[in-house]
Amino acid sequence: MSKIRKSSKQKLYAGCIGAGIVSIIFVGYLIVNTHQMNEVRKQAEVDAELKWKVYEQEQRTAKKGWAVIRDISPGEQITANDLKGVTVPGSQAPVNLVTDKNEASGTTAKIELKKGSVLTSAMVTVDEPASKDLRNRELKVVVLPSNLKQGDEVDIRIQFPTGQDYILLSKKKISRLEGPVVWVTMNEQEILSFSSAIVDAYLHKASIYALTYVDPEFQPKAIPTYPPNAQVLALMNSDPNVLRVAEQKLSKQLRNSLENAINSSNNVISTPIERSLSEEIAAQHTDTTVGDASDGSKGIGNGYGIGQDHKEQAEILTQGGSSDPYAK
Repeated sequence: MSKIRKSSKQKLYAGCIGAGIVSIIFVGYLIVNTHQMNEVRKQAEVDAELKWKVYEQEQRTAKKGWAVIRDISPGEQITANDLKGVTVPGSQAPVNLVTDKNEASGTTAKIELKKGSVLTSAMVTVDEPASKDLRNRELKVVVLPSNLKQGDEVDIRIQFPTGQDYILLSKKKISRLEGPVVWVTMNEQEILSFSSAIVDAYLHKASIYALTYVDPEFQPKAIPTYPPNAQVLALMNSDPNVLRVAEQKLSKQLRNSLENAINSSNNVISTPIERSLSEEIAAQHTDTTVGDASDGSKGIGNGYGIGQDHKEQAEILTQGGSSDPYAK
């Protein structure tokens, strides 16, 4: 019996010792875990406090903006019903943020706007009211890019054989396109400048052509550089037929170039115009003079009430040996 009791006591002692060791390990784990949890909690509190301070700072500097509630395509008008107010944190608010709803309403989208996009002034454009002298102008004498599409924006330029190149019309939207003919809007000053360029192009074998913008939404409007020819303007005032003749000849030349390019494998360029504008005017005034002489009314002029005869027009065309406004 004594041996059994002794063995039992040893097992009991061993069990107590094992339990004690396990308890010590468990308590140590709890202490370490509790310490770690306290550290995590303290760090979380610090982070939360820091985030709250940042949030309060952003709320103090936040700006009111406007976002679209639907997808809007480029060129589409934005109405007040397409907008909803949003708060943009100060650190994220762009400098050109649209903050006034009246500034956003009635504008036109420059780029594609996805639902939820916050508007900036670079994304929209304000449609200015049409001026009183704005008119639609049909252009038949402009060499167009082969990939031109309706709605594209172009600069219309004039290039002289001497290499001089000028901007006639800046950032004009193609409102209509039918083959080689386009329609754009012009004000009175642009109409007169373009009319002068047509006669200039006819007199000096210049080329009027169009160039498209690479990124019209963000590229600014170019500044026109073409100086209207005072002599040409005077000639146009003296005889309105001058512009008509020049435009018809240039249009015919472009058409001949197109037909030759289609019919010829090597894209032969059409021959230059053989008859000068002065010859056309001389022929017209010769007919007018003969008709007036048969009626007994000599010296009346060209029938437009201007009173300037062919000799004066010839002097304008040949003054100084050339009517080129760019020759020094």
